[in-house]
Amino acid sequence: MNTFDKNFLFKQAQKKDLKRLMNFIKTNGKKNHILAHDSSFFKYEYMTKEKINFLIAINKNDKKIYAIHGFIPYSNNKKNLHICGSVGLTKINNKYPFLGIETFKRMLSLVKHNTYCGIGTNPKTMLPLIKKFFKRYIGKMIHFYYLNKNLKKFKIAQIKKRKFSNLINSKVHFEEIFTFNQIEKKMNFVKKNKNLPYKSKAYIKKRYFDNQYFKYRFYLINKKNLLIGREIFQNKQNRSIFSIVDFIGNVDQMSKIKNLLDYLIKKNNYEYIDLLTTKNMSKNLIKSGFIKKHENDKNIIPIYFDPFVKKNVTIHYESSKKNFIYFKADADQDRPSKYNN
Repeated sequence: MNTFDKNFLFKQAQKKDLKRLMNFIKTNGKKNHILAHDSSFFKYEYMTKEKINFLIAINKNDKKIYAIHGFIPYSNNKKNLHICGSVGLTKINNKYPFLGIETFKRMLSLVKHNTYCGIGTNPKTMLPLIKKFFKRYIGKMIHFYYLNKNLKKFKIAQIKKRKFSNLINSKVHFEEIFTFNQIEKKMNFVKKNKNLPYKSKAYIKKRYFDNQYFKYRFYLINKKNLLIGREIFQNKQNRSIFSIVDFIGNVDQMSKIKNLLDYLIKKNNYEYIDLLTTKNMSKNLIKSGFIKKHENDKNIIPIYFDPFVKKNVTIHYESSKKNFIYFKADADQDRPSKYNN
């Protein structure tokens, strides 16, 4: 018996563990974290019937939680099951080296997944350990933006140099969809798209239509592809943007959406439209007129709004597949993190 099995019981959390989990996050993570206070959102995000999608390590001596690691499954399809890692924490002043990594390993062993990703991996703490202990492809998410040409002054963004594309590209047919039933009738949720993690219709409904905090908008692209985004309004600036957070279907269609971008900006007077994704989407997005934001970019294009952070942020990710494409809403990135009473 190894040291971990001698001292800890590793198990999937149950409904009865909810309060303990929330208190653990409050004590060992950020005190104002939404998962430490909002039990309704916690259940929505992680609970499946009586189980909670967290692997917990319980000390056999004092019966307390010493480590946790959450996961988000995209379907119940065993052949194509994709999961994302979410919220890994160890007890402050924990005296067991690599307990967090061991809990992570046990979580991966518990969930018989086909593919995996982690987005928002801490580059100072977790990323070096991921490189050492796991065979993962490591990268940085790329932030693309499309500015409103008619605005002279930007309030949400800080624009030092106005950048626009002069590309004239072919147009897509698009229509806004308002109900899940409409999407269900028009989309093929059985087919697995190349280089995209498989997402079931149950996941799409729960993630976007049943969301308690965010209201999403849906556009059918050329009748078979689904673009998902949300309008983000900043009260202090009295301005809004549109953030594209997910895409399901043939990603090559993203190279032709300039007319949709122009339509959205003209109709709603957004400061900008943005999209966070992986490097292998660059050619498609540039063809549609998006500008790639660089790490040392003088333009500041905020990506965090709950709470609002007016600075450029680099987001690291890890993937079990080298060429998989991810977007902002993958894993647990597009959700509120701060609890507002």
